[in-house]
Amino acid sequence: MNSYENLSVKFVAKAKAALVKETLHGRVLGDHEIFGKTIVSLISSGSERGGYMDYFGGNQYPVETGYAVVMEVLGTGERVEGIKPGDLVFASAPHCLYNIVGDDAVVPVLEGMAPEEAVLCRFPAVSMTTMLKTQIRPVEPVLVTGLGIVGLMCAQMMKHCGYEVYAVDHNKKRRETARECGLTRVYPSVEDCPAAGRFGLAIECSGAEQAALNALDALRKGGELSLVGVPWYRGTDTWAHDVFHKVFYGFITLTSGWEWSIPRHSTEFMPGSNYGNFAIGMEWIRNGDIKVDGIYELASPEECDRVYQAIVNKTAPKTCAIFDWRTLSVL
Repeated sequence: MNSYENLSVKFVAKAKAALVKETLHGRVLGDHEIFGKTIVSLISSGSERGGYMDYFGGNQYPVETGYAVVMEVLGTGERVEGIKPGDLVFASAPHCLYNIVGDDAVVPVLEGMAPEEAVLCRFPAVSMTTMLKTQIRPVEPVLVTGLGIVGLMCAQMMKHCGYEVYAVDHNKKRRETARECGLTRVYPSVEDCPAAGRFGLAIECSGAEQAALNALDALRKGGELSLVGVPWYRGTDTWAHDVFHKVFYGFITLTSGWEWSIPRHSTEFMPGSNYGNFAIGMEWIRNGDIKVDGIYELASPEECDRVYQAIVNKTAPKTCAIFDWRTLSVL
């Protein structure tokens, strides 16, 4: 592999992102490595917002960011099988023009899919972990709170799998987007849901304490609450006792919705896996079972700080944003 002038989106200070030039030094690829040029990379409005704002503190700048790209394969190690130069693959990789990843960190892009749609397979997988673990079956109604990109994908995925899904968000624009994606039971609050009190499962995708408390009130006795949204910062003055009281007397199972609590790859006794979920999510998007038309903004990596500022300030024009590396003027 030759040396390349690489470009990376990085957080260079708190609440500041920039496109940074670096040198990717040439070397021989490892047996199971893949080298590729990024076409698009997906922005996480949850995890990356937290890193951009350094909510937990302790960032050592500059900070590499990003975790999902579609790239064109330029070279492979000697033992890589089934992938060749010219192929398009989804990869768990940062916002970089050139990336090197292991062959166990990619999923082939399905034929005919646009890269900007294929890369969105990352988001359904976030809540698929909850679906794989829950004891609640499609005979019961399910509540999804928060219709950002993760919640929007979650609600569509659960509906596709046969659940009666009720989705909640106080933001009118997000509710309209959800309806455009085929969701019919969309409400501004949990209290407005006709199934409130009967939900077997609530999937909280906003990361807000009050949303979780409202979801607890909407569950039947013995129901489940999965916390998918990351609680980046304290947003209310709620006491822990309020949560414990609802959980204890409601016989509620309260679980973390952390997606990486299942294996990265399938095993004999655990067929569900992260990379398996990426592949399934991509297939559902291609087949139209999860609708993505009009939900994303394509932006140049050169606009990175504007994009993150819009996410933080909640002024982004679409539900999610994708860096389009084909637009770079610096190449």
